[in-house]
Amino acid sequence: MSKFGSHGGFSAPGGATGSNDGPSQGGAAPFLRAPRSRARIETIIPCCVNQLLTASLVEDVFRVRGIVVSQVSIVGIIRKVERAPSYILYKIDDMTTKPIDARHWLGRGKAKQAPAPCPVGVYAKVFGILRGSAEVKLLEVLQIRVLEDMNEFTSHILETVNAHMMLAKAREEACGPSAPPALSEGGLAPECGEVRPEFIQAEVLRLIHQCPRQEGKSIGELQAELGSLSTKAIQEALEYLMVEGHIYPTVDGEHFKSAD
Repeated sequence: MSKFGSHGGFSAPGGATGSNDGPSQGGAAPFLRAPRSRARIETIIPCCVNQLLTASLVEDVFRVRGIVVSQVSIVGIIRKVERAPSYILYKIDDMTTKPIDARHWLGRGKAKQAPAPCPVGVYAKVFGILRGSAEVKLLEVLQIRVLEDMNEFTSHILETVNAHMMLAKAREEACGPSAPPALSEGGLAPECGEVRPEFIQAEVLRLIHQCPRQEGKSIGELQAELGSLSTKAIQEALEYLMVEGHIYPTVDGEHFKSAD
């Protein structure tokens, strides 16, 4: 990981907005029709799933580290797909916490023309709107697509770190030095630009998952490709991934393969 990206937000894909083709409020579970921000937000903020599931709900607005979030993007593995007449429900896992539900409404009269669901086990990028309550959250999908280049996964991690650091800095400058510190739940942009462990774990898992060789990826290769990270950080990530069952050692204690 060399340098963070240079921008902290992105426009909605394909002109997508916060509009919803799903059923009316009376036909959905109450928490699905979550409070909307009074001000329409056009910027899509890259996030990790942990940030979304731990976001606080303040005055009908979701906040991460004090920053308002509505339209967001995430990248993760599709763990489960459920098809219903009016929507497709995905479980998206980016290894930062438990998977998040992402509900893709097919729209009235569009079910027959709807594309086939994305398959289980692939990496996907999801653009959506965070909905729900303080206890139960999900993404209302604006767009979902399978990653064609796994470098997008790395880019998303860097964009997420950079975006939240920049937004936190802008918030601090706007509010002045006397402003209360940003909320810590789900944050990933700690002081001094340090990358959080869950993102190191996700990047290590991605590199191992990409390796086609029978013996898997070696620690030496991981160190070469993740040159900005310390050996200790990589080893801690490997230990965590083994304990969680995401990877396993192969020919020796220096090579690992993905369990997926």
